[in-house]
Amino acid sequence: MSGLKNKNEVFNYIQNNCNELFGPSFIATKNNLKFDYNVFNDQEIKKIISKFGDIKQTKILYLSSYKPNYTRTETLLDLFKRNKIEYKSIITGKQKFKYIKLIWNLILNQNKYDIIFVAFRGHEILPFIKLFARKPIIYDAFISIYDTICFDRQIIKPQSIIGKLLKWYDIFLCKISDYILLDTKTHRQYFIDEFNILENKIGYLYVGCNEKMFKPIKVKKDPNKFVIFWYGNSFPLQGVDNILKAAKKLEKYPNILFRLVGPVRQKHQKLVDKLKLKNVQFIDWVPYEKLPLEIAKADLCLGGHFSTIPKATRVVPGKVFQFLACGQPTLIASNEANLELFNKNK
Repeated sequence: MSGLKNKNEVFNYIQNNCNELFGPSFIATKNNLKFDYNVFNDQEIKKIISKFGDIKQTKILYLSSYKPNYTRTETLLDLFKRNKIEYKSIITGKQKFKYIKLIWNLILNQNKYDIIFVAFRGHEILPFIKLFARKPIIYDAFISIYDTICFDRQIIKPQSIIGKLLKWYDIFLCKISDYILLDTKTHRQYFIDEFNILENKIGYLYVGCNEKMFKPIKVKKDPNKFVIFWYGNSFPLQGVDNILKAAKKLEKYPNILFRLVGPVRQKHQKLVDKLKLKNVQFIDWVPYEKLPLEIAKADLCLGGHFSTIPKATRVVPGKVFQFLACGQPTLIASNEANLELFNKNK
């Protein structure tokens, strides 16, 4: 094993050279947390609900047309449970006519509840919910369509007619909502500045994760391999190109193996072919429920985000919460959103 003889030496090398390898970044563990984000979320949800009535008596109708095991939904419903907030969740997911079913359930159930909570992804259906709703609406925006399509996914130019319409639509969605939620303080400030939202109308709850599922697991690891793990959809925001380039820089150390899960080869085929990587294992897909096991097999997890896209500085990736809940050291970008939660000097 050339240069780095054991796992401790590899870890120390990456920790000391992470800026050169991945861009501005640092390794975080739970010890780096400035505060308990679960406690923050508990306090914040009570303040938000109290704006609309007595939290002990207020009932929430939670509406989502997205998948039921989406991290944001899992953590929000757990937040309601542990704070003894009464709620009913209606999640239509991949059902046929999911939007019609959601509206129909709203009409049937809303008189029993005090707040309509429109969960991610509410962007497509919020105007129709507003049309039929007779109760205050909390809109978990979570992302901006304008920001995601124009800057994150880079599908539409922001100055195009469609780009301007997307920005107008974000403003419209926020305007018809009684309260808006984001995922970090930094992201909240972006909405305030970009879409001219009143500060008392918008808050934030950290993403967190399903801690019953994501927890430390003991597994037997290969003592001769230092495994670096990442998973994702390979969106530009995530900076997978920088991960691949970092892998190339570390290729000279044969005891380092990158294990990347997701459509990496499909979306970065040219770069993969150019780099001719010998230290990367590409895995197309891992079932959600198997992720904790894959995380446990790693020696270091990559949280990110590692791109220079502005949104990368405003959000804490959901995988960061999952990795830390599994007890794994996690490399994260040194940016404004991550520094809300983490002390990089510990």
